[in-house]
Amino acid sequence: MTTGSPTPLRPAPANAVQVVDACASACADSLDLVAMGVAGYLLVPWQDTTRLVLTPPMFTNPTVPWLVLGDLLLGTRPDTAQITRRLAAMPAAGTERLGRVRAVLVGHGHYDHLLDLPPLLPRMPHARVYGSETVRNLLAPVTSLADSMRVAVDTLAARHGAQAGQSIAVSPLIQLRAITWAHAPNIGSLTIAPGHQRTPRRTLPRTVHGWKMGTPYAWVVDVRQRPDPSAAVAVRLVYHDAAADADVQRRAAEVMATMPPAHVTVVIMTAANFDQANAYPDVLLAHLTPQHVLVGHWEDFFRSSSRPERVVRGTNAEALVRRLTPFVDTRWSAPRAGAVTRVRW
Repeated sequence: MTTGSPTPLRPAPANAVQVVDACASACADSLDLVAMGVAGYLLVPWQDTTRLVLTPPMFTNPTVPWLVLGDLLLGTRPDTAQITRRLAAMPAAGTERLGRVRAVLVGHGHYDHLLDLPPLLPRMPHARVYGSETVRNLLAPVTSLADSMRVAVDTLAARHGAQAGQSIAVSPLIQLRAITWAHAPNIGSLTIAPGHQRTPRRTLPRTVHGWKMGTPYAWVVDVRQRPDPSAAVAVRLVYHDAAADADVQRRAAEVMATMPPAHVTVVIMTAANFDQANAYPDVLLAHLTPQHVLVGHWEDFFRSSSRPERVVRGTNAEALVRRLTPFVDTRWSAPRAGAVTRVRW
């Protein structure tokens, strides 16, 4: 599969701040969404910057030749030097802020979402990791992550409108909800590393194929207008890290229709394999009518992150823009790692 120029996506420059205004008059508060690479974001609500939320970034980016030969022979490990270098170039996601992370939200267990998380966890000593049973079991060998800090959400997750799941409180300001999602095929009808990890691992996976997908989840992050569980929802962030078919999107929208309304809705979608899923992200965007869409997972993560970025392999960036335009017009952006999207209300 070939890769292409990111020009059609107009990537926001690293460390730039893009403002999304939803203020009736004077703005009273804001939420920063810091892009960290691939599907990684740091959520910083300015009303309370002491309890933050993270979705796992990817920095190591093993190349295609390595995945074909090196991974099988030598295995694939996180590139800790690359992780340190990339984080140093992102002041908006610096050490102090990572130390305030209270929740890490994992959509599924593939290596491009979990490989770099274990070396990041010592920087986040107060963080609970939320994901499937597979994610919980894959991360069992991480000594810096206590058993109680690995949370499987399978019994808490929403399935559809009649089974809307349970909320998880990160703080009086932030609540989470997992919604059962899916993962479009990677190549043709093939999904890489499918299946589940049913028992806790004793060591982390040696190869990328050991990072099993597990049950995928989308995440709803509600930020309230004030730190009070009864307060209205100011911003609803809808995050997922894989494309999914129309029925999956529809069921997720049904769940959100049972939740309290939000003043602002922002969707973080995935560019990777977007055209491998039926009517993605059409159904979700038609139901939610978000004020803004962040295009995530657009970088070619089979290419060293020290090189100029390209669009993830097999993705037609121009076709993706054409897909988005009828639903959100120009209300979308594709941030580079380090860029900040500031949602104000």
